Amino acid sequence: MTRRGWRAAALTIAIGTSDVVTAAQGAANSTLAPAETMNMAEVIALLQQQQREIAEQRERLDQQARKITVLTRELDALRGAPGVAATTPAVEPQGQLAQVTPRQGAADSEMPVLPDAGTADDSEAPILQTARNEQTTKEATQNAVAEAQVDDPTQDLMSKFPGAWPLPGTTAALEVTGFVRTVAVANRDVLTIPDRFIVGSIPVQQADTQENAAQSSITANQSRVGIDYRDATDQGILRAYIDGDFTGDNNTFRLRNAFGQWRRVLAGQTWSAFVDTNATPEEVDFEGLNGRINVRQSQVRFSPRIGQDFELMLSLEDPNPQIQNGNGVTRVPDVVLAGIFKPSERLHLRTALLGRQIRGQEQIAVGDNEEIEGGVEKAYAWGVSLSGTITTPRFDGRDKFLFQLDYGNGIGRYVNDLNSIGNYDGIFNTETGDLQLFNVFAGYGSLQHWWGATLRSNATFGWVEINNPGFVPGDAYKRTLRASANLLWNPTPQVDTGVEYLWGTRENKSGDHGEAQQLQAMIRYMF
Repeated sequence: MTRRGWRAAALTIAIGTSDVVTAAQGAANSTLAPAETMNMAEVIALLQQQQREIAEQRERLDQQARKITVLTRELDALRGAPGVAATTPAVEPQGQLAQVTPRQGAADSEMPVLPDAGTADDSEAPILQTARNEQTTKEATQNAVAEAQVDDPTQDLMSKFPGAWPLPGTTAALEVTGFVRTVAVANRDVLTIPDRFIVGSIPVQQADTQENAAQSSITANQSRVGIDYRDATDQGILRAYIDGDFTGDNNTFRLRNAFGQWRRVLAGQTWSAFVDTNATPEEVDFEGLNGRINVRQSQVRFSPRIGQDFELMLSLEDPNPQIQNGNGVTRVPDVVLAGIFKPSERLHLRTALLGRQIRGQEQIAVGDNEEIEGGVEKAYAWGVSLSGTITTPRFDGRDKFLFQLDYGNGIGRYVNDLNSIGNYDGIFNTETGDLQLFNVFAGYGSLQHWWGATLRSNATFGWVEINNPGFVPGDAYKRTLRASANLLWNPTPQVDTGVEYLWGTRENKSGDHGEAQQLQAMIRYMF
C-alpha cells in the first residue's frame, strides 16, 4: 500500500473512533431533573426518551465497533507486509484514541504515528464508558420512579394495563376482564351446598346423613366479569374497579368488588385489610380453606409506606356483626391495622390487628314462630393474624410455602368456614340475656410445587377451633379440619385446568363428628 493509502486508512480510524467518543459523551451528558421536582408523567416521559437515546447510541457504537474491527485487521495485515513493518514505529498505549499526527522531523516517506488499534483497552474504553453512563442513567431514572411511587403506589398501574382501550379525547383507558369457569363436582358424602366444600356443613348425626343423599353438580356460575378504569391525571393515577360473579340466588349476579383508588387512599368494597391475598393458596374449590381470613366488605383504607420494604394499612370497615339469638346493631366501624414486610422477592410477611365492637339486640322467642326484641348488649372484640409466603429454591425456584395463623375473640365473620355457616361472632344467653363472644383459633399451611413450566400441585391443610361458652348445646360447632391436594395445568396463558381431591371432618361440642370427601375438576378460559 502507498503512503497515501496508509494515511487514508489511519484517517478513517480516527474519524470512526471520534464518533464513538462523541456517542459516549452524549450518553454521559444526559441529565435527569431532581426526582423531587418531577411528577410521574415527566418521569415516564424522561424514561422513554432516554431509552430511545440509549438504543440509538448503542446502534452507532455497534456500527463503529464493526468498522474498527475491519480497519484493524487491514492495518495488521499491512504492518506485516514486506517493507512496511520495518518502518512502522512502536507506539505507547494511550488512554483514549489519539489523532493522526506526523512525527516531528520525519520524512515524507515515513508512516504517521498511529495508536495501536488492536489494544483492547483503547478500542473498548468508549464503549465501556458508555455502558457505565447508561447504567447511571437507568439507575437515576429508576430512583426517580421509585421516589414518585412512594407517595403514589398507583403510578405503575398504567404500565401494567395491556389490552386496555384508550377513551377518545381523554387520558383514561378501560379494560374488560374476567373468565368463564366451569366446575364439575362429585360428592361422596352429603353436603348442604353440593358445588363447593364447606367443612362446617358436614352432617354429624347419623339421622342427618340418612335424610339426604349425596349429589354431584356441574356449574358455570363462578364465572366472572369486571371493568377496570384508569386515568393518568396530573395529580396521579385514578382507578375505579368493579366485578362480580353469578353465585347469587338462582345464579343471579353477585357484586364482589367495587372500589375507587387514588394514590394511597381506597374507598369501596373489596378484600378486608385483615385478609392477606398474597398468602392465599391456589385451589380448585370455590369455597377455599376453612381457616383462612376471607371477607370482602365496604371500607375506607389508607396505606402509607415506610421505606422500600414496609407498608402499613389503616382501614375503617363495615362491622356487620353476626350473632346467635339476636341481631347485630353495631354503630362503630371495625378498625384494622396491618403491616406488610417484604425484604426480598422470596419472603413476604404480614401481620394484622383487628378491633371491633359487637353490639346486638336479643331476639326472645315467645311462641313457635314469634319473637320479640329484648335488650341491647355490647362487647369489645379483637383479633390478630400472622401470615406469609416463603419461596424456596429447594426443588424449583417457584416452589413456595404459604401459611396463616389467626386468633381472636368475636372474629367469626372474618374466618371463612364460620362466615359461610353464619352467626359465630357472639351469642346471647337466653337465660340471662348476656352477650358472649366466641374465641376462635384458625389457620392453614400450603405447599406449592412446580413440576414443569405449566404444571404445578398444591397440598393444603387447614383448621378452625372454637371455645364455646358453657351454655351452648352439644350439637354446636367445635372444630373442623380440611385437607386437599390438586394438580393444575396451563396449556396456554389464557386457559387453566385442574383436578382436586378434598377431605374434611367436623366435630361438635359433644364429641360427635362426621367426615366428607369430594372430587372437583375445573376448566377456566380467561379474557
